Amino acid sequence: AVPSSRHAFVMSGEAQYGVATAATKLDCVQIDGLVVLKIIKHCRDEGNPSAMASGHLLGMDITQEATTTLEVTSCFPMPQPNEEEGAEGAEMETYVTDMLRCMRDVNVDNNTVGWYMTTYMNSWLDPEGPTIATQFQFQDTVPKSVCLVYDPVRTSSGSVHLKAYRLTDQFMKKYKAHVESNNHGFTEGDIKPKYDFNQKIVDEGITINTIFEEVPIRIHNSALVNAMLYDWACEGTMGSKMHLDFERLDLSTKPFLEKSMELLIDGIESLRQDQERSDYKKRDAERKRRDYKRSARGGEDATKEELQRMFPDPSRLEGLLTANQLSSHCDAISKFTGQSFSKLYLIKGLQDSNQQS
Repeated sequence: AVPSSRHAFVMSGEAQYGVATAATKLDCVQIDGLVVLKIIKHCRDEGNPSAMASGHLLGMDITQEATTTLEVTSCFPMPQPNEEEGAEGAEMETYVTDMLRCMRDVNVDNNTVGWYMTTYMNSWLDPEGPTIATQFQFQDTVPKSVCLVYDPVRTSSGSVHLKAYRLTDQFMKKYKAHVESNNHGFTEGDIKPKYDFNQKIVDEGITINTIFEEVPIRIHNSALVNAMLYDWACEGTMGSKMHLDFERLDLSTKPFLEKSMELLIDGIESLRQDQERSDYKKRDAERKRRDYKRSARGGEDATKEELQRMFPDPSRLEGLLTANQLSSHCDAISKFTGQSFSKLYLIKGLQDSNQQS
């Protein structure tokens, strides 16, 4: 469901609320600890880590001293679509409207500032998934909206894996033209950089690094929550159990690396097939343009731009997103193996120390 637009207003004082525009840079996303717990609980309630769970984020953007922070103070889950009955768009919009009305009735922030989703082995970057289209709809309506991505598999290793992403302004512009041209954008001419006569870059094009931009996250808790956590840490309610964090010492690396390598190989094969399809479609489009220009239907007077509109080149968006997913797989493997080597060296040091003693 596409979020509803909200009116900007300014409070008295230095801080300005709800005045951020598309041109304003988002410096940080501040998330309440309760929101993080709700996202984790929603993922666990689904029971299947590979199933995507999603929901809406509520809050407000705050601009103070040239720094724009998006405060996420609440969230609510979206129902899973029924495979037999299906989930109509009108029903989803009605559900979102009713939930926002209930939030307003209990005096909770009811401004949509983005959405969250769970991912399994970087499945959120799947070219056939809803990530790009959904985030584009959110950012097109609410300029400072973000997408929170939670990975339960990597969280099970001991640290919460939660990231905030946004589509870059450059990609938003290209994707909007792609939608308006009936999915005929992101051709090779759109992706490659463009230069003027002085060899200066006029258009930088699109690469895998200019699709998403990551926004720093800061977890915020109220004073009462901080007091409760301090009481737990100081041998209060839960005692020394708060200091037991053995998940960080987990040495099992085989399942994650095996699955990551399988997905990496499948992604490379998908990228190869997309390249072959694009090359075939490009040759077919060039042949159709030549045949039309040679025909007696006025093709001699057709310009290059007109022929390009009539017989456009194939879109390379799917291949671009697949390459971005492969890059994410490689980064995850590199980071995971680096942490695993540190743990192994730590265990080796402990064993050597025990043997010497």
